[in-house]
Amino acid sequence: MRGKEDKILADIDWALVGLYLLLVIMGISNIYSSVYDPMKPDLFDLSTEHGKQIMWVGIALFLGVIVMIIDGSLIRKLSFWVYGVLMLLLVAVLFTEPINGARSWFGWGSFGVQPSELAKLGACLALSAHLSNIPITKNKLAPSISISYLVQLVSSNWKTIAILGIPCVLVLLQPDAGTFIVFTSFILVLYREGYAGNILLFLLVAVIIAVITLIVADSSFIFLKIKMSGKFGIVLALLIMGLVFYLLIRQFVLKRNRPPLYRAMIGSLIVSILFVNFVEWGYSTFLDDHQKERIDLLLGKIEDPDGKGYNINRAKAAIGSGGFAGKGYQQATLANASQKHVPMQSTDFIFCTWSEERGFLGSAFLVILYSILLIKIVSVAERQRSRYTRIFAYCVAGIFFYHFMINVGMGIGLAPVIGIPLPLFSYGGSSVLTFSLLLFILIKLDSERKVVLQ
Repeated sequence: MRGKEDKILADIDWALVGLYLLLVIMGISNIYSSVYDPMKPDLFDLSTEHGKQIMWVGIALFLGVIVMIIDGSLIRKLSFWVYGVLMLLLVAVLFTEPINGARSWFGWGSFGVQPSELAKLGACLALSAHLSNIPITKNKLAPSISISYLVQLVSSNWKTIAILGIPCVLVLLQPDAGTFIVFTSFILVLYREGYAGNILLFLLVAVIIAVITLIVADSSFIFLKIKMSGKFGIVLALLIMGLVFYLLIRQFVLKRNRPPLYRAMIGSLIVSILFVNFVEWGYSTFLDDHQKERIDLLLGKIEDPDGKGYNINRAKAAIGSGGFAGKGYQQATLANASQKHVPMQSTDFIFCTWSEERGFLGSAFLVILYSILLIKIVSVAERQRSRYTRIFAYCVAGIFFYHFMINVGMGIGLAPVIGIPLPLFSYGGSSVLTFSLLLFILIKLDSERKVVLQ
């Protein structure tokens, strides 16, 4: 037994551990600078954000030690139990008092826990446990997007859809559109495991239709001297495209091969039209006014009336003011606590403080560091003999990638401000706890890669 423990300890990926510790230390240092108060200079003052962050990191490290002690098989066995408990927390939080218009937190004084962050961990565990027990060949999807395609998708993958769909619905009810978007990262896992042969193309088409819908749905146009809504224009365009495809099929495809193409075309049209209406309904139902304004700003529908683009403009100004080499640690003139030029600079816009203090060079270093972390996680995934561990590793990679991409995108104006923290860098107890546990569990499972085959 002792020899087995020593072997697993020797197989720990210390490079991944080092990347984790480096990002956590850099994050605490950056939070300290972004909220520095000369009246409370103590790094460990629990009344400050940096003090609370250190406390949460300490809790995460303690739980990480426990994870490294227990056997990996216990993690696999408890996957659905953890998922179930976290789903119950997502339900319970809906009955709390709203904070800033959303029921997302369990609060105790100045401390709080956000179940939607921890729900990502539960989804990773449950999805890994479920998919690792199903032969890939039974989950191949149809080669065309049609009604039959969707029927096959639901019938053969209803458990997978339920595992991911339940937290998505509960998160939208809070509402928390940012966390909902992060859950779409699991599509990358499904693609890697062979469950979504052409679903990325389907997703790309859906994104294009959704963006067009958001841009023109509330506008109007004149067609045959009749004023019509923008949504009707989208439906009309889809019908015209369907007619064109029908004529092409009729002209260039052999008669005996036409029926399945006709069915696919009709099914795609119906799904697309329903999706247009769903996007418009979801946009008006699940998003708050300030979230709609941020999306409208990004899409160019409004030109910053009443300062609604203030967050993004100030964030870009702070990043740009850092220049090539930055202004130095605690020398930021925009992204600091005294100026309060950049809102939420320790959470959503933590990248701004780092960029202003360290400039382009520091920003490039941070981007490279996260890229190395993502590449490392993927390489860890690909060396696994355990399918459970490989799936879990890709879940972790997808979540980290989405958070990194969207958070940095918010800072430079390429993504709407939807409250996505930078992994291990932004202030937030629930966030740092979730990202830490994701990595600790992956490190533990990977350390058993030579002795675990399932």
